Amino acid sequence: MNTYIFLYPETSFFEVNLAAYFMKTKGNVFIVTERENKIVYTNEGVSILSDAFIDEVKVEDIDVFIICGGEIKNIFNKPLLYKMIKECKENHKIVGGICAGRELIKNAIGLVDHSEKTCVIDEIILSPGYEYVDFALEVGKMADIFEDETDYEETINFFKLFQNPE
Repeated sequence: MNTYIFLYPETSFFEVNLAAYFMKTKGNVFIVTERENKIVYTNEGVSILSDAFIDEVKVEDIDVFIICGGEIKNIFNKPLLYKMIKECKENHKIVGGICAGRELIKNAIGLVDHSEKTCVIDEIILSPGYEYVDFALEVGKMADIFEDETDYEETINFFKLFQNPE
């Protein structure tokens, strides 16, 4: 399974870090950027090196495509990103957007969503930034990474409810 996470200047990587961790358990995680941003400087003060540029990624190689939150003005007017979102949707790929990424996805495909909570519409996962744990859980659930319901519940208990397994 291949998960691609789109990052951009002033991105808030904490919003997708848990999703990346979950997805890495069942496959590969790649960081995607635009060509002018080989290294992304995040809001957390971390420098992240891109694995691929968005114009190099083929939709058929993607299983999950995630757009991170962050400084929204840095991701609007990005034709290649809009194109990738539309192609992923048309090819029934899982697409997830959190915070600013959620707004971008809605704009790219003309989706109206008034929910203030994490929600799933077809293969699209939309989440406010403060629900990054719910976002990661939904991405994992849609990608069928959990062994069974018990594994899913244990993951919720540990990462969301802070209950250490006995």
